[in-house]
Amino acid sequence: MKPLTKLSALILPLALLTACATNTQMEELKASIEAAQSTADTALASSRNAQSSADTAQRTADDAALAASNAETSAVSAQRSVDECCAKIDRMFEKAMSK
Repeated sequence: MKPLTKLSALILPLALLTACATNTQMEELKASIEAAQSTADTALASSRNAQSSADTAQRTADDAALAASNAETSAVSAQRSVDECCAKIDRMFEKAMSK
């Protein structure tokens, strides 16, 4: 029975040391997981900010495209008016020259 007592006296501290090491490892793993979660949360927030910026840029680009289209329509209309005016002046000049 004595060898069993000696063996249990050795096993008990060894088991306790193993349990402590396991708890330490568990704490380290938990800290590592929490750090990874924090990094993931930060990345997600950055991604959302980037998406918001992209959406704002898209709206700005759409507004600029609409403004450019309106400017082109105005320019075409102005050119048409100038062409009509030039044609009228040419007719008036030709009529005056023919007299």
